[in-house]
Amino acid sequence: MAIASASPSTEDSEEKTEPFSQSDIDSRFKGIRVEEPVAADTTEAVPLDILQVEDHHHKQGIRILVRPLTTLHNTRSVSPGSDNCQWLALRAEVASPDQPEHKVLAVTQTSKDIKFSVRIPGETQEESARPPLWCELYYDPASDKVIFLNKSDVPISLSRVSHAPAASPPPPEAHIINPGLAKGLKPGTWRITVRDIAVLDFRILEKRPVTLYQTLPATAGDSSGTASPDRPPSSTKRAITPEDDGKRVKRRISDPATAGGGAGADDGVVMFLRPAPDPLVFPLPHGGETKELVASNSHALLDAQKGETVAVEGLCELDEYQLTKREAIASTALSAVYTATHSNVPDNIVTVKVLKTRVANPNDKPHLHERNVIRQADMWMRESQSQQDLKHESIVRYYGGDARFLSLYMEHVDAQDLTAVPRWRSKANDEFQGTRDDAFRILRDIASALNYIHGRRLVHNDIKPANILYSPERGAVLCDFGLSTLAANSPGGGGTPYYVPPEFIGRKLRGPPSDVWALGVTMLYTLRKIVFPDSRARRHHPKPLYWQIAGINNPTVPHRQYGNGQPAVDQMRDWLTEIRDAREALNTKDRLERLVKEMLVPNPAQRITMEQVLRELYTEQK
Repeated sequence: MAIASASPSTEDSEEKTEPFSQSDIDSRFKGIRVEEPVAADTTEAVPLDILQVEDHHHKQGIRILVRPLTTLHNTRSVSPGSDNCQWLALRAEVASPDQPEHKVLAVTQTSKDIKFSVRIPGETQEESARPPLWCELYYDPASDKVIFLNKSDVPISLSRVSHAPAASPPPPEAHIINPGLAKGLKPGTWRITVRDIAVLDFRILEKRPVTLYQTLPATAGDSSGTASPDRPPSSTKRAITPEDDGKRVKRRISDPATAGGGAGADDGVVMFLRPAPDPLVFPLPHGGETKELVASNSHALLDAQKGETVAVEGLCELDEYQLTKREAIASTALSAVYTATHSNVPDNIVTVKVLKTRVANPNDKPHLHERNVIRQADMWMRESQSQQDLKHESIVRYYGGDARFLSLYMEHVDAQDLTAVPRWRSKANDEFQGTRDDAFRILRDIASALNYIHGRRLVHNDIKPANILYSPERGAVLCDFGLSTLAANSPGGGGTPYYVPPEFIGRKLRGPPSDVWALGVTMLYTLRKIVFPDSRARRHHPKPLYWQIAGINNPTVPHRQYGNGQPAVDQMRDWLTEIRDAREALNTKDRLERLVKEMLVPNPAQRITMEQVLRELYTEQK
């Protein structure tokens, strides 16, 4: 993540981060079978697919309708959000007069929901036994699909059911989802059957299209808050806060004197009146210059062009906002990062990170899309939860996220990361371009950030130059918490190969000492003891080195296409030898170099801590 530039970062060979062990992912999703389903009971009075879902239901953001088919004692439905499940009475044209409405569980996707979970306890009866059922439905932000993940210990039969009359009914569709595996489901009604017992039906609804608005050009004397391309309208926008709920009335401005903009001032704004003398004023997108993105084949935050505004709707005012796209920062296969103005954020400018779920190549291996959605959704949840309570001057501030788009909204730091060419990295030789004073400031600030994180029993797990923003004015700021975990639950994989500590070999140890090691490797780069480590992944490097972290302790992971083609553990040992040589060349009489040397002690139990580093750095200053 870095400051916006004219050309976003697109280098494929550098700054790679492995989100999860590929072998673990493959083992979870390998072997999905498609079979004919067992015949299920179809005697319910009014099937889900012919219940009428009206426009006002769609406006609530309802995505799933659920109806149990058997008596489910002690059943509970759980979703990561709150107040997003309700029993809803829906009508049907074929309903009987004595039962015109039928109740179903309506599941709404809010800005906090990446999935909906259903857990049904097992039950033993005289004629049949139903095992416990646990399934999760992940929402795909780039389509109308829902990814069904079987977390039970038994196979689940999924069959598409349709009772609505059609000129050409769709062919029958059925799947057997084995434990731990997943399947992407299109909108429609689906039935879950376990051991010949029809358990429940659920209907996936299409998402509402998202509207994009063209930015209105600024005019002389216009005080409606329209921004120029280089400056957000911070003078006339304010953050919506919970304290404002129930205190304002929405209306179009009709009195030019009220708007303070002269004739025509009511053509581009919405005002929220409240008891306070200063009204809240927001630009109103021009109704004549709009286009709709259909949810089934688009992603509003990825497809919007520079200058376009995405109008995000929600159940409550805090869930609604407008996002105007500005400058691209970086784009990879896993995410896109750019700056934008956000109507609900003070000072308006934010850095937007959107996790991608689209499959770039339709010829890739089967079920890659399902794998992507679950992986990215879990990463979004981890990153948003780990950042929401962090408040430190050397950690990028987190404003919030939106599960509907797998987006994260963060403070825009006016600084470039340590890999930026030519500001911090030489294009000619990949050496750090900063001074010794810069290296000292980077160590002090990031050590302070990590000491704060470790004190909260968290581990970042992806410390590297690309995740450190730096300017002499602001100092160093740590970003990208997509792989952060609790110290007690450090991952067996994930991260960037060059910064993984030696204790990972054989023992798979990760924790606060691994963050210390990674910062030590980063400091070798800032002290110009090594060149930018990630440059070794280039195909034409004279001494290429790159390996899959998952292959370190698993020799069956393919390796010939990576780095020099040697097994992952061999390439990592070669790299650690280079780090050892660079460490031995550090001058122990120089306090900064001595601290870096102590950060790179092979034994994690003897490695210096961030608290100790800070104590010595601040002692130097006195």
